[in-house]
Amino acid sequence: MLLYDKETVYRLDQAAVHHDGLVEIELMHRAGQRVWRAIGERWPSVSRITVFAGSGNNGGDAYVVALLAREQGVEVQLISRGELSRQSETSAHFSERWQQAGGEIQPWSRQEITGELIVDGLLGIGLSRPLDDEAQSVIQGINACPVPKIAIDIPSGLNANTGVAQPCAVLAALTVTFIGEKVGHYLADGPDYCGELIFDDLGVSSQTRASEPPALEVIDSGSLMLPVRRKRNSHKNQFGHVLIIGGDRGMSGATMLAGTTALRAGAGMVSVLVHPECVHSLSAAPELMVESWDEIERKLEQTNIVLVGPGLGQSKAAKSCLQKLQSSNKPLVVDASALEATFLGALASDQVVITPHPGEAGSLLSITSKAVQADRMEASRQLVDTFEVVSVLKGAGTLVQQKGSTPAINVRGNPGMAVAGMGDVLAGLVAALMAQNLPALEAAKSAVLIHALGAEAYALDNDETGLIASDITQRIPRIMKELRNTTSPIQYADQG
Repeated sequence: MLLYDKETVYRLDQAAVHHDGLVEIELMHRAGQRVWRAIGERWPSVSRITVFAGSGNNGGDAYVVALLAREQGVEVQLISRGELSRQSETSAHFSERWQQAGGEIQPWSRQEITGELIVDGLLGIGLSRPLDDEAQSVIQGINACPVPKIAIDIPSGLNANTGVAQPCAVLAALTVTFIGEKVGHYLADGPDYCGELIFDDLGVSSQTRASEPPALEVIDSGSLMLPVRRKRNSHKNQFGHVLIIGGDRGMSGATMLAGTTALRAGAGMVSVLVHPECVHSLSAAPELMVESWDEIERKLEQTNIVLVGPGLGQSKAAKSCLQKLQSSNKPLVVDASALEATFLGALASDQVVITPHPGEAGSLLSITSKAVQADRMEASRQLVDTFEVVSVLKGAGTLVQQKGSTPAINVRGNPGMAVAGMGDVLAGLVAALMAQNLPALEAAKSAVLIHALGAEAYALDNDETGLIASDITQRIPRIMKELRNTTSPIQYADQG
């Protein structure tokens, strides 16, 4: 699935008119029809609706919904905001038809909302600045009404490019969107406000859609890459030796999570270097080969990929480990406290994956985590441009990007993943896939999806709030087996 920014959607809309022979009035009518059909499928017995119509094309779609509802004998309360004199010719056509049919237009005046459900056609995708006080009052009035809300194209108040509410947005139970799915549906606040999403291309041809580049691609099983199926005549050295460096006092659990995950994801061997006082604390995981940080130079010669950062801390000895890694040309996964701009800037390796959360991304870019969240796509772009790495910007809608590639977004998983240790599991998973010859970008995308599917698998039988990081680790082998058996085409890495 491909996602588009609003500028591209506008161009696709115009291309549909010029290249597909579709007229604007027909596109608007189709959009309204699709919204009304979705309402009928989910609320077939509705007898009274309230439609909010703005002065833009989103409002024009809303007038179509109102007309169709009235034709079906449904009572319609139509509330407008904005000057009708500013309507486009197409939108004005349907507002005039509404009035000619005897429909009343009520300007917003904080009146009672009488509908059994609300159709939001106020603002659409054009919003690019914070809402004024009056607009906020309308949206707050809509949200205060305890009935389902149906958003046309995107919930009013939600930025279509960033997914950020500005500062509030309609809390929709259903969003029906057209031409191209918007990045704002899936980024930041988007999933919390959009509810169920329905997409309709309105008859725009695949050739027209292919004429414009997407802003994001969605990571799914169709774009997944997995390690090659093993031959019966195999041995552990064929599947990579991962070296994990971290585990300062009180934080050795992070390396255990990363290490056991790497093994569950197919790494042939995993060595772990921790603070000397923590060596024995990892004895509960006998499959891990555990030594102290002092052995870093010797272990670097034995392993083929390094994960640095889980539980590493900021001690002088930890800094020494980072210095010794700078000249290594081994592929690297960099996480947690190893995510320092000076360290990344000095690396000799040309295969580096970084896995920052918003706070760590902000530190790398010398901005706040709030600024990162305000425009996650821009933050992701800056990370790959500045450090020339594969970036995995974690969070709701994790973004995976490499310079020159279309950024990818993960839309799977659940909020139960917001718990300590999840990043250690993800980093171990990335390292294991790279150890088995997946290219850095493909390893990162595949790891993010497998990680999220593990969380979904847990939630099938449990409340997601009880999810802990090791629950994901335990489910990785089953998730990978299910992915191998899927009907979607799976890419396999060369065995090497």
